[in-house]
Amino acid sequence: MNRKIDALAAYSLFLLIMALFAVIVSCFPVAYIWTTYEDLLGEWSQFYFFAIALFFSIRLALAGSRFWLFFATLALACFYVTGEEISWGQRLFDIATPDFFREHNLQQETNLHNLFTGPYSTLLKRIIEALLACACISYGVIYPLELKVGWQPAVWINMKGIPAPPAYLWPFFVGAALLELRIFKFNEAEIAEILLALALAIFTSHYWLIHKHQGKNIVLLSPRHAAAMALIFVVGTGLAAATTSFCYAVPRLKTEMDARIDSGIAKFAERYGRYGSWQNAAGLYHLLLEKDEKSTAVLRELAACYQQMGQEEKFREINSRAIFIDMTKYGRFPGNVETNLSLHKTFLQAGNTERAEFHLQKALQASEINVRLEPHSASAAYWLGKSYLAAGDTGAALRELAKAVQLKPQSIYYKKALYRLSLQQQYGADAAELEAGG
Repeated sequence: MNRKIDALAAYSLFLLIMALFAVIVSCFPVAYIWTTYEDLLGEWSQFYFFAIALFFSIRLALAGSRFWLFFATLALACFYVTGEEISWGQRLFDIATPDFFREHNLQQETNLHNLFTGPYSTLLKRIIEALLACACISYGVIYPLELKVGWQPAVWINMKGIPAPPAYLWPFFVGAALLELRIFKFNEAEIAEILLALALAIFTSHYWLIHKHQGKNIVLLSPRHAAAMALIFVVGTGLAAATTSFCYAVPRLKTEMDARIDSGIAKFAERYGRYGSWQNAAGLYHLLLEKDEKSTAVLRELAACYQQMGQEEKFREINSRAIFIDMTKYGRFPGNVETNLSLHKTFLQAGNTERAEFHLQKALQASEINVRLEPHSASAAYWLGKSYLAAGDTGAALRELAKAVQLKPQSIYYKKALYRLSLQQQYGADAAELEAGG
């Protein structure tokens, strides 16, 4: 039994993690956001698991292990990843984003991975994800199996200083590979990173124990490996929970975290709707309404949820409430483009195509006048672009959004709008599916 306890512990830990995420994503949407969004529990777990892998890699590199060069390289990689995970402490220590990153990084963070790939699903990002998935399978599953059967090329690679992960870690590498491909487009790549980081932490601790207990029967180390992986999981998640709680107690960080959570709630409400989980979607929209009960965009989405659930009376009530709020604004400022576009969407949802078309034309007329009156206004160009988009003229919309970015290049808001529409044109994907993460 002793020789299998490490494998049983690894499989149990993997199943525990996956079952936990399955329950959370199905029943507790807000908890899922907390475990998969930036600067929250999931990302801090990744940070600490990679940091543990860094710690053991350094010890192995300095201890004269025959794999010292490999672990020295892994230590450098883990150091880079831990820094990137928290944008090198930028938000934690309130460090201003350098101008270069502010201009070229769509998330305006001091890191390289968002500089090259950004938060959207581009061809480059998909290629990188596919390569990472292949690497996980090749190194974490195929290579150990080849060594086990004595395949000579694998034995030669091992003799040259490339260690194989313990075979019991294969579920972590397979899980990380599959989730990294973002089949569900539900932020599951963050779970993939947790699995990979934990696997590397366990992998490096495994080799450290072997090095530390040289001369002992490897079979007898099985209970120690099991205890080590349990300790790594408890310490990593414990530190992640403590750090998240500490950050949330700091007023400045709490404000940023709350804003990030609200953004996540809005995104995941739409994502739950995409998968027909209308009850979860409605619950998230209700949370947003608690903070802004007059948000017509949220009211419109909430009404759509009730319509999908077959609650027509509730749908009409909430949709009418959204119309009432916007009509009040319209009565004061009939030429407001944003209000007219909102009314266009809400009347369209209510099935009143005549009123919807009326407000769309009002938006187009008002935005065209605004551009003529203020030709150098980025805001005017942006709203004209949004009006063209609502009218179905994507080419004109792209042109005006590009103009808005040109007039105000420092605005990340305009850049994201242009980038999303450009990707939608390029890949033919629904705009909601283009954003790759939290």
